[in-house]
This record gives sequence, C-alpha cells and structure tokens, in this order.
Amino acid sequence: MPSCPICGAKVSEGAGFCPKCLRRLMKGHASQGKSRKKLAGIIVACAVVISAVIAVTTLLPKAPSGSVAELEYLALSAHDFAEELFSPGLTSLQRDDLWQNYVGKPVKWTSELKDVSLEEEGAIAYFLNPLDWSRTEVKAVFDESQGLSPLDLNEGDLVTYTGVLDRFGVAEISLTDCTVVLLPVVPLWWNGDIDTRNKRIIVGDEVLCLGPSTYYDATKGTNRVLPEITTIDRETGELLWEGERTESILVGIDSQYVYAWYPAQLVLRAEPGDPWYWYASDITALNITSGQIGWYSLLSEDVDCRGKDGCLPDEWSLSDFVDCCVLREGVKGEITSNGEPGLTFLVGKRLLSELTYKHQDVIYESARAVYGGVGIEFGALKALDQQTGIVLWMMTFQEEGMNDFFISEADGILYVSTDRGVGAFQL
Repeated sequence: MPSCPICGAKVSEGAGFCPKCLRRLMKGHASQGKSRKKLAGIIVACAVVISAVIAVTTLLPKAPSGSVAELEYLALSAHDFAEELFSPGLTSLQRDDLWQNYVGKPVKWTSELKDVSLEEEGAIAYFLNPLDWSRTEVKAVFDESQGLSPLDLNEGDLVTYTGVLDRFGVAEISLTDCTVVLLPVVPLWWNGDIDTRNKRIIVGDEVLCLGPSTYYDATKGTNRVLPEITTIDRETGELLWEGERTESILVGIDSQYVYAWYPAQLVLRAEPGDPWYWYASDITALNITSGQIGWYSLLSEDVDCRGKDGCLPDEWSLSDFVDCCVLREGVKGEITSNGEPGLTFLVGKRLLSELTYKHQDVIYESARAVYGGVGIEFGALKALDQQTGIVLWMMTFQEEGMNDFFISEADGILYVSTDRGVGAFQL
C-alpha cells in the first residue's frame, strides 16, 4: 500500500492528499515506500563520482594553457641572444650546434619596430636589434588572433612581444606564433622642427631647453648656421621661443629663468701657449616661457690657469680654457649668487658616453650601436636590469641616433634629442 513520503502514513491509491499530515501528493500519486531509499542511493552514487573526478583532475598534470604567466621564457634578451649567436668567434658549425639548444623555445623580447608587412605567412614585423659591432634583426610572424595586431603599431615603437624561436639567417632571428604584449615606452610627443645640432638637454619644472654647452659647440662646432638656445613646453612639446643671439652658451635653468652666456671678447695676456687671458662677456637671464630678458650682468676679469693643477689638458685649446676656467668658475658663480630656487647647470653635465640614469630598477645609458648595410654607427639608448646587468633593450630612434637624453625621476619621463628632433616618452 502506498505511503506518504513526508510522514510515512498509509494512503489510498490515487489519493491527492495525505490523511494524516494533509500534505499534497505530487501528481496525485503517493510515493512508493522504496523511493526514499532510491533517492539516498542516487545521492551516494553521485557523491562517489564527483569525488573520483576531483581526485583524478587533481593528480593529473596540468596541460599548459599558453598564457603569458605560465610560460617559462628564455632568460636572454634579443640583444644578448644575438651577441651569443652571431659572435664572430664562432664557426658556422658551432653556430648551428648552438642554435639546437634554443630552437623551439619561447622568448619574451623588447625591440624597436622597423617595419610591418603582410606576407604569405601572415603579418610579419621586423625589429631592429643593433649590437655595438654588428647589425641584426628579428623577424616575427604574428598570430593576429591573439592580442594587439602588429598592424596597429608604428615605426619606431618599442614593443614587448612573445614568440617561439624558429630559425636564423646570416643576421636575422626568426620567431613564429608571436603576440604583442605591451609598449613599455609610450611616445608622448615629438617635435621634428627643432634644430638640435650641437645642443644638449636641460630640463626645468615647466620647460625643456636645448642649447650648446661648450664654447666650441657655440662658436666653432659647425660651418653652417650657429646653434641657438631653444625652449620647449615640457607637456606638449611646442616651441615657446628661440634665442636671437648666436654664439651663446646655455649655462643653466631655474624656476624662472634660462641662463645664457655670451663671451664677447677674449684677449691673450701672455705668450702663446701660456693660459692667461682677459675676457669680457655677459650673462643674460631669460624668462623661461617668454624669452624676455629678466636681468643682465657684465663680466670682465683676468683668468690665469698656470697655478691650477689639472685645470687644463696637456694639449689644451682656447675652447678648453673658456669651458674650464671661465665658464665653470666666474660665470657659474655669478649665476649662483643671483639665481632662483631649483637652479640646475648644464655646464658640467656628463658627456653622452658617460651619462647614466636609474629608474625603477633599470639603468639607462648611452651605447654605441651599429646598423645599416655598411655598418653605420648610432648613439643608442640602452636599458639594463640593475640587478643582473642584462641588456633589456636598445633603441636607436628610427636609426637616427641619440644626441642627448634626460630622465625625470619624479614622473619617469624620458626626453631624447636626435638629429631629426626632440621627443618625450613615458617609461
């Protein structure tokens, strides 16, 4: 006889309600006595199956999903890998043997984009990979279904990308299954209308200033038009003003003024070769945003270097004398006594070959790079891991070469001048 599934009381066949607990019986049928036992058995069986599935999936090794985070990339940058693979000390046989240790391995590299084209293999990007003694390239075949397409990139972009080592040529490394990861250096602005010849960079709170830093650059550095001091808006890259007087040296900058020095007259006071001069010159404080003269100072005095050990090199010139004894002492002293807060001098800035900045565990310095079919040399920007010394990337700024650079510690903005202009990049 059927029973109620709730209270267990006996009910008539076809009853719609239990006479004891008055609960409605589903579909007008009372539950059979064995239904509760069946339900319990089903539940136990399901629990066993689920437990078995969990155990199996836990013990079995996981298949790689191909995501960036789970892959173990080759611990060599494109630069360092090319230095090892294309070392001139290797024979062809040794190079082929070395390649076998790397072929098929995934890499994550950062390089400067040279060009992108559509070929039979798909979208192919060619990256510059200059060494200090040779020219090499990276040819990357991209899977456009993954991430950013290389067709969305611009020539000169610094790109971080992944891929698999496929083959190599005389001076080319080929990758397959490539994807774009990010742009580690983001272009902010570029001004290609600025004359950067024989000029160096100095940065103030609001402006970026370029000008000759030595007497030679200001007066003898070129047979063409002499360089003029130029001031640019740091945020937009727009030209604010350009100095009218040539043969002026950019000395420094503070919160209000850009300081220029003009050596009006130099007179030898002793025998030729004897470093003793009389000079007359003027210092001009120019408003950083308008270029208008804020104050003006005349200087006139004798300078004698004979008693100063190590002041001049053994083979010194008039330029050495002015840059050392006059510019570094009397001129700087005059500006310091009259300058405003935040005074920074361009005079004394390290040579480009010695210039180094640190930002977020990365060391940035200038480097000698070779590129082009005839081995043209460029001044490149090199980024190195501070802990390991690994070269993370090198940038030639579209093979134009770098004349000078500055990195702001406060906001991580890189300012670079080349022969074709000046620009700002966010690191």
